[in-house]
Amino acid sequence: METTEKSDDKKIIELEEREKILNSENKISPPPILEIENGIKLNKTDIKEGREVQPKKIPIGGIQMPGFFTRSKSKERCKDTENDQNSETEGAELLQTKEEDEFRGPQTRIKLPNPFRKSKLISDEEAEKMTETKDKKKLLNTIRLPLVSVFPRKKKDDQISNQSTKAGLASIETLDETDKSADKKDEDLKNVCLDIHIDEKCELEKQSEEESAWKRKVRAYRIIISAFLVLIAFIIILLTLTLPLAPEHSVPIREGRYVETITSCGKVDGILEDGAVTFRGIPFARPPTGELRFKAAQPLNSISYCWNNTTPLLAYNATEYCLQIYSNGTTAGAEDCLTLDVVTPYVRYDTPLPVIVLIGTESLIGGSPGKMRPSPRYARSRDVIFVRPNFRVGVLGFLAVSQLTQSVHLPTSGNYGLSDIIEALRWIQYNIEHFGGDRKSVTLFGHRGGATLVTALSAMKGAEKLFKQAWASSGGAIYPGKTLLEYENENKNYMSTVQCETAQCLLDSDAEMLVNSVIDTWRKPQPDLPSKLEEPDKRHEWLVLDGNMLKEHPGKVWASEEGLPVKLVLGTTAHAGASEKLYFKHKEWTEELVQQHIKESKLGQLNMVDEILNLYPSTYQGLSAMISDIRIVCPLLAVSTQMRNVPFYVVTQSRGELNVADVDSDIDAILGRYEPRTAEQKRYVSALQQLFYYYVWHGRMQPLHEVSNKILIIEQDVLLAANYTHCDYWITKDIVPRYSQLD
Repeated sequence: METTEKSDDKKIIELEEREKILNSENKISPPPILEIENGIKLNKTDIKEGREVQPKKIPIGGIQMPGFFTRSKSKERCKDTENDQNSETEGAELLQTKEEDEFRGPQTRIKLPNPFRKSKLISDEEAEKMTETKDKKKLLNTIRLPLVSVFPRKKKDDQISNQSTKAGLASIETLDETDKSADKKDEDLKNVCLDIHIDEKCELEKQSEEESAWKRKVRAYRIIISAFLVLIAFIIILLTLTLPLAPEHSVPIREGRYVETITSCGKVDGILEDGAVTFRGIPFARPPTGELRFKAAQPLNSISYCWNNTTPLLAYNATEYCLQIYSNGTTAGAEDCLTLDVVTPYVRYDTPLPVIVLIGTESLIGGSPGKMRPSPRYARSRDVIFVRPNFRVGVLGFLAVSQLTQSVHLPTSGNYGLSDIIEALRWIQYNIEHFGGDRKSVTLFGHRGGATLVTALSAMKGAEKLFKQAWASSGGAIYPGKTLLEYENENKNYMSTVQCETAQCLLDSDAEMLVNSVIDTWRKPQPDLPSKLEEPDKRHEWLVLDGNMLKEHPGKVWASEEGLPVKLVLGTTAHAGASEKLYFKHKEWTEELVQQHIKESKLGQLNMVDEILNLYPSTYQGLSAMISDIRIVCPLLAVSTQMRNVPFYVVTQSRGELNVADVDSDIDAILGRYEPRTAEQKRYVSALQQLFYYYVWHGRMQPLHEVSNKILIIEQDVLLAANYTHCDYWITKDIVPRYSQLD
C-alpha cells in the first residue's frame, strides 16, 4: 500500500513540476481544477507551489522541530529575495489554528509531497531547488544534535507520539527513499508539540524524569531510610515510656521553681529540688513549750494556732530537730520542733501515690533523724512520697513521774514522743491528698530507736486508721512491761537531780538543763558483749504502759489470735552491733585479742569461750557478728517468731573498710545512699529496693511466697532459710533475749 501511495505521489510531483516549467516559459495559467486520485477535486486557489493548504494530522514518527520552517524562511529571504513568495509558502500552511481544524471538519487523509525529493527531470531550477534542499538538510543536522541532547530517547516514544497525534500536532513525513540514510539518523529525534500546550507537556516530561530519578534513589537507600525511621520510632517510644509526663490536674509551677498547695491550717509554698517538690518545716502540732511541755501533742485545731491564711507559709528551709543528746555526748536542737518535711514527685489530685513516713533515731535519748532523711531523687524515681516528722526524744519525750501524772485531768505521763508521731500521722490523713499522696496507703518506716517506736505503734489499737503497714529495721526487742506506778518510783532520782518537787518547776526550768541532767545509766551504751557487772533487769526503759496510748504489752497483742492490726516487716543487718569505737579499740584485732575480749565479758565468766570460738571466727568481723546476734539479730528473730505472718530479714552483704554489713546497710540501700563498688553490691541494692518498694506499693513481699515463717537472707539475692546461724544456741543459753538492746 505504501509503495502505491509513493508512486502516486511521484506522479503528482512530476505534474506539478511540468506545470511550473510551462508557466514560467509560456506564462500559462494552470487549469482551474486538478483531478487527483480517489475522485478528489481541488481548485487552483487551494494549491500553492504544489502544497495542500488543508491541515493534516502529524503521522507517528514525525520530526519534532519547533520553529524549523520559520528559520528556514528567514534563511531563504537572506539568500534570494526573488523567491520570497515561494519561501513563505514552505510549511507556513501547516501552522493552522485550532478554529480552522474545527471549521473544516474531518477530511480524507492525503500524503503531502516531499519538496526535497529529487526529480527525474533535472533542470536549472530543479538544481537550484536541490541546492536549497541540501542547505535545509544541513540546517536539520545542525538542529538535530541539541534536540537529541535535550530530549533523550525513551522506551515510550511511540505512546507519546500517539498522544501528540490525538492533540492535533503538526509533523513532516519523509517520503524519499534516497533520503533513508538521513532519516535513520533522525530516528533519535523526539516529537515536539507544536500546539499551545507544548511547554506544559515538556514540563510534565521533565517532572516525570525527576520523579523517576528520585524513586530510584529511594529504592537504592530504602534500607538506610527504613533503619532511620525505625530508630526514630524507637526513640519516641523510649522517651514516652521514660520521661515523666506532666500529669493532669497538677498544681502549676510558679516562676519555674515554686509550688503552692493548701493544708488544714493554710497555704504552703514548696520548692523544686532534684526533680521533686519539697516542703520543709510545716507545723503539724502546737509548739510543745510552756504549759504544753510534758504533754501529748496538741493538734492545730484552731485558726489562732495557724499562720496567716492569706499569705502562704514559705516551706523552703528545714527547721531544727528536737532537743536531744547525740551519741558523742553533745546536746543540740530546739524545743519548738514539731514540724515535718514532705517530699513529693509532683503535687496533683489524680492517681495519688503511696506515702512513706520516716521515723529515725539512734536511740530514744537522741540521734534523730539519723539516716532517715528523705531523698527527692528517690521520691521521683520510685513514685512515692516521703514524710519525715520531728518528734521529742529523751527526757522531753518520755519522762514519766508522779508530779506530771497528777498535773493533768486524765492522770498519765510519758510517751510524749510517741504522741508526736501519732499526731503527725493524723495530719497526713487530713492533708496528704493536697501533696499528691494516698492517705489509704501509708507505710511507717522506722530505723533503730525509730523502729522500736514503729513496732510499738503497730501493736496499738486503732493503728489501722493511721497507717496501712510498717517496716522496722534494727530496733529493740524489749518493750514496756512495767506499770506507770513502777516507772514513777524508779524516776524519783531524776527529780532530785534537777532539784524540782512540782510539775510547775519542771515547766519553768530550762529545757537544755533538763536534757543534760539525764542519769548516766539512762544513756545508751555502745554495743558490745555483755559485761560481768551488767544487770539487764535494772536498765532504764523509756517506753511506758501509760494506760492511754500503750494499754498493754505489745507482745500480748501480736501473740493474740487477732494479731497485729496492721502489716509488719522486721529486719536487721548481720553486723548491726559493729561500731567504730570497738574497731579502734585495738590497732589490729588479732586472734589473741579477740579471745581475750571474750574472756573478759559475761560470756567468759560463764565459761563459754571455747564453744563460742567454734561458732565464730577470731576476727573483728566474727566478734561483730557475735555482738550483733546477742544484742539485735537473735532477739528480733525471737520476737518475729511470736508474731503471725510477720516476715524477718537479715542483710549479710558486707561493705566498706570494716568489711561488715553495718547497721545502716539496708537503710542506705533503700533510700539510695548506698555506694556499690562491686557487682555483688549492685545486685544487693537492686534486690533490697525491689523487696521494699514492692511491699510499699502492694503490701506483701515479692517475688517470694510463704515467707511468714521463713527468714530472708539478703546478700546478692534474696534467699529463704529456715533459721539463722547460731540464734538457737544463744536462746538455749538464756543470753537471748535477756541481754538484747532496749532501743
